[in-house]
Amino acid sequence: MQADIVLSEKEEGLVQLLAEFPDIVKQAGDEYNVSLIGNYVYDLAKEFNQFYHDFPMLREKDEALRAFRLLLSKNVAITIKKGMVLFGIEVPERM
Repeated sequence: MQADIVLSEKEEGLVQLLAEFPDIVKQAGDEYNVSLIGNYVYDLAKEFNQFYHDFPMLREKDEALRAFRLLLSKNVAITIKKGMVLFGIEVPERM
């Protein structure tokens, strides 16, 4: 069974931002400009922080939407970690 989920603008924006990561990495390599990755990771963290503040995940009553938001959060964490690894920075699993 598949549920139809209506995403907010903030959720759609985060999905779009996640999709841009490979292009940002390629552009940074092509231009020898690692600051593009740093700026991207910063922007992603900032957008996720606002999303996390505005959309409580664990209190969401819609199970499909809660599962989507948790998966979105996991993908944001993975992407931030990948960006930091490119700088040689180890990221803890939990804080």
